[in-house]
Amino acid sequence: MQKESCLAILILLIGSSMMLTASAQDQVSQTVYVYEGDFNGTMLSDVQVTAQDAAGNSFERITDSNGVVVVSGQPGTWQFTFTKDGYNPLKLNYDVTETGEGAVYLQRAAPIQGQASLTQDQVPQTQDQVSQTVYVYEGDFNGTMLSDVQVTAWDAAGNSFEEITDSNGVVVISGQPGTWQFAFMKDGYNPLELNYDVTETGEGAVYLQRVTQTQDQVPQTQSQNEDPATIWQPENSAQKVVK
Repeated sequence: MQKESCLAILILLIGSSMMLTASAQDQVSQTVYVYEGDFNGTMLSDVQVTAQDAAGNSFERITDSNGVVVVSGQPGTWQFTFTKDGYNPLKLNYDVTETGEGAVYLQRAAPIQGQASLTQDQVPQTQDQVSQTVYVYEGDFNGTMLSDVQVTAWDAAGNSFEEITDSNGVVVISGQPGTWQFAFMKDGYNPLELNYDVTETGEGAVYLQRVTQTQDQVPQTQSQNEDPATIWQPENSAQKVVK
C-alpha cells in the first residue's frame, strides 16, 4: 500500500513538472526600449510599464537605468501602458507571437495653456483618415535606415496600399483608422508581417534582418528566427497614448 502511495505521488509530481515545463515553453518575451522625445532620444529610466498578455495576466515593470524592460507572457494580442511623471502616457495593443524586441518613445507633457494653440484641423478626432510614418531600419534600431523596402498595407476599410521606403528609409501611408495589416519585404531580408491598431496619426518603426543561408537553411522555406521588433507612436501624445 505504501509503495502504491509513493508511486502515485511520484506520478503526480512528474505530471506537474511536465505541465510547468509546457507552460514555460508556451511563453514569449518582449524586450522593450523606451526613448525620450523620439527614437533618436536618450533612453528613459523609471518608466512604469503595465502589460497584459493574451491570457489576461497582468504585469508591472519599471525600465532600468538603460531604459529597458523585459516582459514575458502568453502569445497573442498584448496590451501595454507606459507612464512616467511629466510625460504623456502611451497605450498600445500589439500581436506578440514570439520572443522579440520593441521600442517606444514618450514625449514631455505640454503645459495646459499650450493646448489652446491647437486648431480644429490639428485635432485627430475630426479627421476621417489617419497617417502612419514608418521608419525601417536594418538589423536593429541602431542600424542604418533601409531604402527600397516594399511596404504593403491594408487599412481598417480593406483598402490596400503599396509604397517603397525612400532614401532615408521612410514611408508614409494614410487610410481609415482601425486595425491595419502591414507587410515589409526586401530582397535578401526576412519578411515582416504585423497587425496594428492605427487609431490616429503617428509614427512607427521596424527593423528587417538579413537572411542567413547555411546548408541546413534555405531562405525560401525558412521562417523568421526572431520576430523583428516594431514600434509605434501616435503623433499627438496629448491623447495618444499608445502597437
